[in-house]
Amino acid sequence: MTAEAERPVYLLLGNVTTDLTPDGSTFGGTAYYSGRAAAALGYRVVVATRLPSGDARRLAGEAPEIEWRTGRADAAATFSNIYEPEGRVQLVHARAPRLRAAEVEGLAREAEIVHLGPILRETGPAVVKAVAGRDFVALTGQGLLRRVDEHGHVRVDLPRSAARAFGAADVSVLSTEDLAGDVVTARALLARSQVGVLTDGAGTIEAHEGGRWLRFPVVERPMRNPTGTGDVFAVVLFSAYRATGDLKKSLGVAAEAAARWISEPKSEPFHVLPEPGVAGEL
Repeated sequence: MTAEAERPVYLLLGNVTTDLTPDGSTFGGTAYYSGRAAAALGYRVVVATRLPSGDARRLAGEAPEIEWRTGRADAAATFSNIYEPEGRVQLVHARAPRLRAAEVEGLAREAEIVHLGPILRETGPAVVKAVAGRDFVALTGQGLLRRVDEHGHVRVDLPRSAARAFGAADVSVLSTEDLAGDVVTARALLARSQVGVLTDGAGTIEAHEGGRWLRFPVVERPMRNPTGTGDVFAVVLFSAYRATGDLKKSLGVAAEAAARWISEPKSEPFHVLPEPGVAGEL
């Protein structure tokens, strides 16, 4: 058996985005940032996503450490992220198709961690049903709670299918931003998972396990690189908790990884994550 085959598989389900920035277009979304973070932790990362063929080739060249299982799409999910004092404003310029259950069923069987990471409801009820009951299902829930208005702005929405996705997750993560500050609804969704974690930017992290909630401090650092911070936090949390079952310890290493990420320059910040194997040896 090769060393590559022996590495645990981290399966990510979600559309990689094309993010429009003043410096040009970049790849983004949970599937991109969480995928690269999981690879930095030493996993064999497989990402099921939808992209046009040209974007798929460019993505494979930029992040060859990941196995990109790219389904056909006429357009990439295309976003603009604008950071204002009141928070982030997101615009959607194009949408990519949903993933299909048939695309992920076989991949999920060999994965140690199955991470549902939609950006805009592309992991629908059929995909959730296909992965429910796997050994360890993780959920970054923000993309389930979005709709796009007539002007292309991302708005908060709460479809009935979201509750089922949280119920299928061993560990789920939300931020207060994902529900426009509606902490009561966020807690209710997170309580459907075995472990639920609610972040609040620089504020205190709340987490529940077995019905009991705890509060955990964040690690404060200068903010230089905010995009992707929540995705990095989630991957380190999922990895550490899968390995140790210790929620407080897992929150600690995830908070530290997020703090390092957010304070790094944008050029190549993945080097600040724990060395391969570290998160699993806490």
